[in-house]
Amino acid sequence: MWRAAAASLLMASIVALAAARLPMTVRAWLGHLYLATGYWIPALAARGGHYGRFERWLVSADAAWQHRLVLVPRWLAHIGELAYLLCYPFVPAAFASIWLAGTVADIDRFWVAVLIAGFSCYVSLPWLAARPPRLLPPDGPAQETVARLNAAILARVSHGLITFPSGHVAVSAAAALSLLPVSPLLGLVFTCIAAGIALGAATGRYHYVVDVMTGIAVGLLAPLAATLALGPTALPHAAT
Repeated sequence: MWRAAAASLLMASIVALAAARLPMTVRAWLGHLYLATGYWIPALAARGGHYGRFERWLVSADAAWQHRLVLVPRWLAHIGELAYLLCYPFVPAAFASIWLAGTVADIDRFWVAVLIAGFSCYVSLPWLAARPPRLLPPDGPAQETVARLNAAILARVSHGLITFPSGHVAVSAAAALSLLPVSPLLGLVFTCIAAGIALGAATGRYHYVVDVMTGIAVGLLAPLAATLALGPTALPHAAT
């Protein structure tokens, strides 16, 4: 717990210094750092190896969905795996699109929505620790190439626990919806990819179905919260 407290204090200091000293052109890119540290710091406070009632509840709730997930066509599940692979460059790519096509207000609104979505999912980790369903029996090693690649990446960049709701789903949905008013065409493309990420998270067993569903809800509400906090965006920019 002390490590999480120390990391939080360090991050708060960085945010304060950045706000006071750095120009907006630099500060705008620091949202990626804030999102990543928001993902990792709660894991420092999680009780690794102690998985109890919450994980059992997730497994039980997920069991009701398994007969539906097996009905998903193999080609569609494969698209979900491919989309899930894109969740890592998703936010940087969406931000770059906002940076090129939007205004300072659009950039602010994007980060408020994305960080609300991400932190809303990450904050529960110290109290609601659970392993991804793919790591629990009867799931075995990933077989398809893309699934093996996803598993290999997660083994290196993930803390090995789920976030509840699903951070990948919530953040990608919030980022895509924040892009829609700025560039409708690109926003539609990103929204389709975000939907694929949600599908892949469930069919690939990276998250429980209830994680995915609540992640979608958070991703839909976060841009609304950003709009309420900062005001509506201007008229849509020309499609990119």
